Amino acid sequence: MRNRLYCILFGLFAAVPGLAQFSFEKVYDYSLTATKINQTDYKYYLMDVLKSECRIYTTDHTLWKTIPVSLPSGYYLNDVKFVSENLFNTDAAVELWYSAYEWVTTGTSTGYYRYISKVITEKGAELASIPGGAYAYIVQTGTDVYKLTVYAYDNSVSPYTVKTYLYALPNPSSASNFVTYLPGDPFPNPAGDFINLPLNEQDGKSIVQVFAVSGQKMTEVKAKELPKSVEKYIKDNLPGAIIYKAVKVDTKGILTYNVAIDNHNHKNILVFDKNGKFIKKEDDPVNSGKKVVVKKEK
Repeated sequence: MRNRLYCILFGLFAAVPGLAQFSFEKVYDYSLTATKINQTDYKYYLMDVLKSECRIYTTDHTLWKTIPVSLPSGYYLNDVKFVSENLFNTDAAVELWYSAYEWVTTGTSTGYYRYISKVITEKGAELASIPGGAYAYIVQTGTDVYKLTVYAYDNSVSPYTVKTYLYALPNPSSASNFVTYLPGDPFPNPAGDFINLPLNEQDGKSIVQVFAVSGQKMTEVKAKELPKSVEKYIKDNLPGAIIYKAVKVDTKGILTYNVAIDNHNHKNILVFDKNGKFIKKEDDPVNSGKKVVVKKEK
């Protein structure tokens, strides 16, 4: 009996090394995601803001293609989506949608974001141009019917205006892989400056919490609500800089302030502790925790 038990246990333990293991593969700079680039193949891609390009990698992490995105002076990439060979047309080339933004200063401490978005080919040919386009989604509008939906904003007026651009998509089997918005979901999510919350007006039980992509709870604050030492630091060390956004960040009970400034057309994020003591400066506004994720609980 003991010999039989030993043989059974040995067989169990001998099988363990053959099981699939959780294992590290690679670290990428910038945010990486995956796409079903055609009917059979998957690829990774990322958005390099500083170089203004989209880089595509095979699933074994080999660089496959680099798509440069030509932007007007002063614009930065905001998002790249729908990297595909079959979504926008039926040829074998890669196409993608992107949005970009610039900060337009209107006074000593005021301004607004101006957006542009386009659909381009891997060679840079323009398939569509949407002025003000900031966020895009693929939505299903019927059986095997899908549309590209682009939300375009004009922030130069108050209140800002919104337009929705709809484009029919030619390939349902490809479009179904990119459906990104369902009724009732917060959108856009993740977001940059604003987000829509489709809540039931009679539902008094919903709780909305806003988090940075890194997991920190965030609350927007007005510049006048910041500690006085924040304003003094900026005035003393960055004369002429203006504050155009400020966020209070709660990281497991530790409060900090992320203050977005425009310093003579160069944007930075300054991080201060809860008392207004300067901690550090971030040079890349896109990687500063500005994007947020909304969690809706009931």
